[in-house]
Amino acid sequence: MSAPGTARRLPEIPWNGVLVSATVLAGVVSIIFILDDTKWPDPVWRLRAFQYLLREQDIAGSVLAIAIALAAWVLRKRSPTLDPVGVLGRNPWATAVVTFVGLCAAMLTVAHNHALSGDEHLALFQSRIFAAGHLTGQFPPELVYRLIPTNYIDRWLIASGSGRVASVYWPGFSLMLVPFTLAGVPWACNPLLASLSLVLIAKLASRLTADARAGGWAMLFTLASPGFVGMALSYFSMTAHLFLNLLFGWLLLERSTRRLVAAGLVGSLALVQSNPVPHILFALPWIAWIGRQPGGRRSLLVLGVGYAPLALIVGLGWWLFLRELQGSVPMLLYPPDGQPLHDLANLVWYLSLQFRAVFSFPADETLAKRIGEQVRLWSWAVPGLPLLALAGWWTLGRRVAGLHLFALSLTSTLVGYLFVSFDQGYGWGARYVHSAWGALPLLAAAAMVWAERGTQSHELSNYVVRSAMFSLVFATALRLFQIHLFMQDQLALRPPFETGVRQIVFIAPNFDFYTPDFVQNDPFLRAPVIFMMSRGRNRDYSQVIERHFPSARLTYDGPEGQVWRLP
Repeated sequence: MSAPGTARRLPEIPWNGVLVSATVLAGVVSIIFILDDTKWPDPVWRLRAFQYLLREQDIAGSVLAIAIALAAWVLRKRSPTLDPVGVLGRNPWATAVVTFVGLCAAMLTVAHNHALSGDEHLALFQSRIFAAGHLTGQFPPELVYRLIPTNYIDRWLIASGSGRVASVYWPGFSLMLVPFTLAGVPWACNPLLASLSLVLIAKLASRLTADARAGGWAMLFTLASPGFVGMALSYFSMTAHLFLNLLFGWLLLERSTRRLVAAGLVGSLALVQSNPVPHILFALPWIAWIGRQPGGRRSLLVLGVGYAPLALIVGLGWWLFLRELQGSVPMLLYPPDGQPLHDLANLVWYLSLQFRAVFSFPADETLAKRIGEQVRLWSWAVPGLPLLALAGWWTLGRRVAGLHLFALSLTSTLVGYLFVSFDQGYGWGARYVHSAWGALPLLAAAAMVWAERGTQSHELSNYVVRSAMFSLVFATALRLFQIHLFMQDQLALRPPFETGVRQIVFIAPNFDFYTPDFVQNDPFLRAPVIFMMSRGRNRDYSQVIERHFPSARLTYDGPEGQVWRLP
């Protein structure tokens, strides 16, 4: 599955000019789309998080991408004094260590170590439950509808009548977080997975192209893409998906029994992350390819043996456990009468309702959301990276099975999400594409090692290296500033409270923002600060403070909510 030792030269076309022209055009088209999609000059409602971030962050990102492309093109005839491709290619593990330290520092300072969205909080929430040796948390039953926003019950958190609570998401990522949670460093999980992904990308690129420099190119493209860095500065499971999918592909490059079983185990862990869709879309081309090889049926059976334990116990088992925890719900076909056929029909019906809530045939609005995500994919990457990836597929990828499969996984992911009815909401970069994002630096690296065999390699390499280095410095700085600014602004919407002091913080509803996302509690209420949804000061006092915390003292009352200090 390696590239042939001999290869045809690129046609005599000024590829650096083509690349910079296409990059500038893509940036201009992106800006036009953003202005049209967000109805400029009208303000964007911040509750529409995806469009808000598209307007606030990606116009500047697209302008900077254009500027970087033009600056790199102007300097294309001057060779860099340092060869970053060679340095990175020779030192993948040292680069990963430096990356890990830098990402951890950024997680604590830039992202404020805060779970921005409900998705992120739920991963942390469930990991704390598992770390305590339980399957569910425990809230006082009479306070459940204060401790969980009303519209989040059954949508984000399942709560029983006795106050037992659990995340609706599959628990794979929460299980991966457990060692970090026990050590008190959950913020280090995604930085570690991103750093390991960096090494995997380098190893895959070198192996699939049979060229050591490909690893350096792939690492440079990865590090210089702010989307890779930004996604690691969150508690979303997509960095775990990226790492596990890369490892899955690496294991399947050889089809020995041991590697097939290992690939199944890794794939099943990817399958039971927050939801199974990202891995299913990534794995489909690989499974189809294995089935078409000699001995394909046996290989698929062995792969299935690897998948089965975690997929059945952690995936299906967790879904069934949540249905038991949830109890009777109004939309079921039959009452819970204990009859097996009725119970089975209810489970199938509930599953169909979940599918209908997520998937639909693409309409104009859905297509606009997917195009918006493509804008973020472009503007959060090295300028022109998708174009280089396309060139890599055309030159080497069509003939190297591994590269072709990574390209198909990316295509499968892009096509599959056309049928998802909602946008990604929060997330730095293109969140829904991130599970297959590794295909971009792999294919782009293939394009560069192919190009370096041609007559125009000097100017093209100079252009691409400078573009990537400018992106590493300037685009990363811009995106870190944007992330920090948004997180700082978001956290300022909470009532001011003292860290480490026992308090009740009531979050006032504000329909201009996702204020319910501020109600983030420890699953056993062990943290000193307890967040609740406000129902108005009088009701908060009579229904909560007077009944449960009569000794509490009001220390803040403002538009964001109230803070009551506990003795």
